[in-house]
Amino acid sequence: MEFLCIFVNLVILASTQTVNPGLRLRITQDGLQYANKVAVDTFAKDIKRTRLEDITGNVKGVQYSLTNLIVNDLKAPTSTITLASGSDVEWRATKLGLEIDGTFKYIFLFIKGGGDFTVKASDLSFAVGIQIGVDTNGKPTIKTTSCDCKIGPLQIKFRGKRAWIYNILTSLASNAIATMLQKKVCEKVKDVLDKKAEEELCSFQAEVQLGEHLTLDYRLLSAPHITSEYIEGDFKGEVFWTMNRTEAPFAPSPMATITDNKKMVYLTVSDYIFKSMGYQAHAHGLLMYNLTSKKMRGDDDLLNTTCKDTCIGKLIPQIGQLYSNSQVEIHLQSTDWPRVFITEKAVQILSKSNVTFSARKPDNTLHFMFRIHAVTMASAKIKLNGDALSGTIDYMKVETNVTNSLIGNIDEATFQLLVDDAVKKVIKPMINDYLKDVGIKLPSTDNLQFKDAKIELLTNTILVETNVKITPNIKKKKSTVLKYKPMVGRQDI
Repeated sequence: MEFLCIFVNLVILASTQTVNPGLRLRITQDGLQYANKVAVDTFAKDIKRTRLEDITGNVKGVQYSLTNLIVNDLKAPTSTITLASGSDVEWRATKLGLEIDGTFKYIFLFIKGGGDFTVKASDLSFAVGIQIGVDTNGKPTIKTTSCDCKIGPLQIKFRGKRAWIYNILTSLASNAIATMLQKKVCEKVKDVLDKKAEEELCSFQAEVQLGEHLTLDYRLLSAPHITSEYIEGDFKGEVFWTMNRTEAPFAPSPMATITDNKKMVYLTVSDYIFKSMGYQAHAHGLLMYNLTSKKMRGDDDLLNTTCKDTCIGKLIPQIGQLYSNSQVEIHLQSTDWPRVFITEKAVQILSKSNVTFSARKPDNTLHFMFRIHAVTMASAKIKLNGDALSGTIDYMKVETNVTNSLIGNIDEATFQLLVDDAVKKVIKPMINDYLKDVGIKLPSTDNLQFKDAKIELLTNTILVETNVKITPNIKKKKSTVLKYKPMVGRQDI
């Protein structure tokens, strides 16, 4: 089970596709060595205390039985995971040592006897062929294609009298136990890969739900492609509207090439994930927001039309004159899908929206005042929170121009100063407060943790380079990206 946890992430990879992926995952030799360690530990734990089948027979008039055969000790082998070609991997182990204890009985004519014995196998080796594939749902598959187990001479020690009978039993037991061990070793290897691996594969999410309406597609585009130096896999990496799988009208750009090999795992995350998310959110009306005084987080007076100190009614005098003792409500709606640009220096976001300002009078009637067109330019700092990408806004500038007004001319220079102040004191802190609890989950499994991770920005690409660690039964946070809902009427979001 733990073995597959690493294989899912360190071996489920790669394809030769003409279409650029939205995410690519590469496993280096260091990653494979860790996978090898996990594989050996899992196999050793599984085979220890294994009970072998009883052996009975009759030769030269001697009836015998070997029972209660249990593997009581194990010497870890020297092992490697070797990259073959196409989608094949080979797992080899040599110098595996096993110690088996058991009991025996014999009858020869009127002579009966028995006792216990110990078998030592010090030169056991196996070679296992593994095929890494992909199923019809885009999830990775692992299957053993062959298992060849070889055993050197066994040392058997019977404890009791009548050595000539034991000599007969030694020869018989050696052949029978060697054949049984070969079968049992391959059974345990296949059990680790074909059964327990399947349990872990179920925790790999080919689709990640982003809020209530969006789905991030992490299906493998094809079976993993394996070279002599690394394993690399391409994932779809596109965000869809959950109820309608229409693709975005643009294709992923080529991602930057991975040139390093110091960490176990390298993930290249395309800007296509963020672009397709923004496209779907805009196309289906998710990019709406109602801002009222309840959302101002300590600055609830700012949207009042009447005040003693500072509020919108004083900064734009005609608002205070026409709608005294009222509150301003702001409704934002995107006019185009947001653009995301990733360079070596920054992650930049460009968005456009219409912003409607209305006054809610004491009698609860809502009155349109004016509308502006806003162009927002922002940059974000990206970080890794567990196995999820998250970020914060470190720069934000909103440029506005009034497009429709029922309250007369508005001094746009003064209004821009108001917007700048609101961005600094209210909007940017509000967005960052929301972003601290959300993130986009990267491909992983339940028991896998990223360790010593580092993020680097490249052209069109966020590069995540990390080591990994298997930690059974850990609890991971679920992605909570895009918790907001489309606005209906005067709903507060």
